[in-house]
Amino acid sequence: MNTRKTMPLAIMAAAGLVLTAIVAFGSSHREAPLITTMPKEDNTDVYLFRSYETGRQDFVTIVANYQPLEDPFAGPNYYTMDPDAAYDINIDNDGDAKPELTFRFRFTNTYNNLSVPVGGQQIPVPLVNIGPTTGSNLSNLNVTETYTVDLLTKHGNKSASVTCDNGKSVFTKPTDNIGTKSFPDYQAYASQYIHDINIPIYTILTSRDAPPRAGSL
Repeated sequence: MNTRKTMPLAIMAAAGLVLTAIVAFGSSHREAPLITTMPKEDNTDVYLFRSYETGRQDFVTIVANYQPLEDPFAGPNYYTMDPDAAYDINIDNDGDAKPELTFRFRFTNTYNNLSVPVGGQQIPVPLVNIGPTTGSNLSNLNVTETYTVDLLTKHGNKSASVTCDNGKSVFTKPTDNIGTKSFPDYQAYASQYIHDINIPIYTILTSRDAPPRAGSL
């Protein structure tokens, strides 16, 4: 959605100083009407930049944000991704405004059916967790989110699945940082889910001969 702003512009004419106005358009970050009904699919921001990490200057970093304005204090039922949605990141690398590559993320949410003692009985609860979690002890996590990443070519055909450094094609999404009582050391917990990944090599043919290139997230 665009909001219209009128901005004065002073120009110097031969007859003297003349004031006029031009119309400028500014971006609004309010979501469009339809996507407000589907917050789990709401892609609020996408960032793409050349990596500034040591030794990775030839890599591109892509960051995509979803589910806006949802904070840890809004528990106890937090923000899983939608298992019925396909989260696409489209890459146009030849300037034709059409995606040559699409990274498609799909999520699976698994409930572990953890229970707590209530009145002498063990009662299953629908909560994300039932106690503190550390990098080495995940027993209190009641929801496990996993995801896959597929690489699609220009015509929407699946090229291959992205795999991690151990060859597996299913990744685990760390639970959100919902507070220090649940995650005393969130950095230590989440760091185990950062992987080197293998992205299939693809070839781009343009008006000149182009060598195969390896993509990178």
